[in-house]
Amino acid sequence: MKRIKIGLLGLVLCLLLFGNPLAAVFEPEPPPYPVVSMSYRYFVQNGIGYYLLNGTVSGEFSQFIIASYFFQRYGVKHIVIYLNSPGGEVFEGLGFAQLMLDLQSKGITIEVRCYGLAASAAAIILAAGTLGHRYIADCSFVMVHELWVFKLFSVQSVSQVEKEAETMRKVQNTIIQMLANRTKLSPEELKRRCAAETWISAQQAIEWGFADHLIK
Repeated sequence: MKRIKIGLLGLVLCLLLFGNPLAAVFEPEPPPYPVVSMSYRYFVQNGIGYYLLNGTVSGEFSQFIIASYFFQRYGVKHIVIYLNSPGGEVFEGLGFAQLMLDLQSKGITIEVRCYGLAASAAAIILAAGTLGHRYIADCSFVMVHELWVFKLFSVQSVSQVEKEAETMRKVQNTIIQMLANRTKLSPEELKRRCAAETWISAQQAIEWGFADHLIK
């Protein structure tokens, strides 16, 4: 009886030591049916990861980080982002776009499909998709503009206003450069378009390099 107990104990220890590595080696392929996150914002089906960005770009950076680990768990190499957004927080958009580029550098395809609107920060996200995998619906629009500042009951000196404007120009130039790297427009042309708050049709978005293909 004592030997049996020792044998069972040894078997349990072996399972604890080697069970996880073996599970990792023999992990099955992603299931054909959807594996959905608790937030219902992202899911996996047939080896493809899907992320839904509908509404303002606020809190999306942290959500996309969590989603990227969720996709990694199922060995996803192709992510599809469904985009319909009026924009939002500039640093959320920049962070989201930079994470997209980082994933692409690791061999993951980021497909973006815009239905409706990709404005402001969302325009950066659309442009940051993998080249050749950026789609826009025929009835959709892209909008670019200069940075906006919303303040209530703010009292500032001239020096404070000038300093704030200088900082905003630095951020604006970063956005311009990122868009210039991902589109067919020069930084000078993008500055002009942003200053005028330009609304871009789906066909123009393809011609200017914000997207690659039209969804009819």
